Amino acid sequence: MAAVFLPGNLQDEATCSVCLEFFKDPVSIECGHNFCRACITKSWRGLEMDFPCPQCREIFPQKNFRPNRQLANMCEIISQFAVSGTKEAPEEGLCEKHREAFKLFCRDDQRSICVVCDRSREHRPHTVVPVEEAAQEYKEQIKSRLDFLKKERQELLEFKSKDDKKSQELLKTIELERQMLISEFEGLRQFLHDQEHLLLSQLEKMEKGIAKKQNENLTELSKEISLLNQLITDLKEKIQQPVLELLKDVTSILNRSNGLKFQKPVPVSSDMKSSISNFSLKTVVLKGVFKKFKETLQDELGKGEKEDLTLDPDTANQLLILSTDLKSVRMGCRKQELPDNPKRFDTNSRVLALEGFKSGRHYWEVEVGASDGWAFGVARESVRRKGLTQFSPEEGIWAVQQNGGRYWAVTSPQRTPLCTGERLSKVRVYLDYEGEEVSFYNAENMQHMFTFNVAFNERVFPLFSVCSTITYIKLCP
Repeated sequence: MAAVFLPGNLQDEATCSVCLEFFKDPVSIECGHNFCRACITKSWRGLEMDFPCPQCREIFPQKNFRPNRQLANMCEIISQFAVSGTKEAPEEGLCEKHREAFKLFCRDDQRSICVVCDRSREHRPHTVVPVEEAAQEYKEQIKSRLDFLKKERQELLEFKSKDDKKSQELLKTIELERQMLISEFEGLRQFLHDQEHLLLSQLEKMEKGIAKKQNENLTELSKEISLLNQLITDLKEKIQQPVLELLKDVTSILNRSNGLKFQKPVPVSSDMKSSISNFSLKTVVLKGVFKKFKETLQDELGKGEKEDLTLDPDTANQLLILSTDLKSVRMGCRKQELPDNPKRFDTNSRVLALEGFKSGRHYWEVEVGASDGWAFGVARESVRRKGLTQFSPEEGIWAVQQNGGRYWAVTSPQRTPLCTGERLSKVRVYLDYEGEEVSFYNAENMQHMFTFNVAFNERVFPLFSVCSTITYIKLCP
């Protein structure tokens, strides 16, 4: 029987889209697609609602399918043709055209051929070798490649093992640091709580002392006032009596009034004033200690190394005037005669610092004038120096500025107003390269102003801009 080749579309229609084999006990679901009963049952196993079609993904509320007898009969017939066709297929290892064994390998066509093919016009100019020789060469190539890939895999496995080990060690170290940090802050909180309790107890003691002294003085004064009231009443009555009655025992009442000496109690303020003054001094000292503590903690723990920056005269626009120590910049009234170079800003009134950063955490402080017209921050090294460019993150600049009497973060597409609460005189800039942050703080009270989140991918430089002759920027040492 001759070989039977089934059309592709007919074979597809008889094939389950799940197992990719001829349907076995086919069933139809509500959308019209067909599957093997076992395949659709397995696909819906474990689902209690929302049963999807594996082919079109339509969702059904219930498991409903019905046997497709006609499709089952068709698949049976197609499978018989496929099997019979397979039995009559050409014998493997023989040339279909010449019915000769494949004994040669054509290097040009990269396929096996028989001796008759080798003599044909098609392969006559090609390089042909015995299949055993070609197989041996490719085996050696495969073995070499296999050895190389095994070595690469082994190196990767060793690297993975070492990296996992180092990661675990680092995670353990981080956990230890976390526990230590929690313990230290818990100790600090307990210490502060104890000090707070002690100071509040002292205040409470002073309050009770004042109340006690006040009550004692009130009792003593009440007695004295009551005695005075009685004596005043007696004297008023005596002076109203007739002459003979007035002269009777007048000496006694006068002696009684003359003999009285009233003593004022010690004022409450004289006892407690010095104590309160001493406590106020403690409060002032405590406030100063806490401020210094916060500043030191911010400097030492999170903000990196303080930088002593210097301006780069080779980048300064011709309108900018730099101080001799290269620590401050202001705007002049006319352009200076300066050599042109690729680093210089030729249109925008900007200047960069000499120092650039490509890693680590750094901070510096900037003194600013009271008037509009200044801006500063950081810029990537590739920022455009020629022509008029925008002051924006798209141009590789992340900065704050004073404009229109207000302070702004130069964000995009619109600027962001900064709520500083007071006039700025000194600003601290923090750069965390790996942490992808540029932050600005009021250096006078360390109030946070704004933070840019930037995925840095090149060196960045501190940037400064002055576009008014009545203001300035100065780098703090």
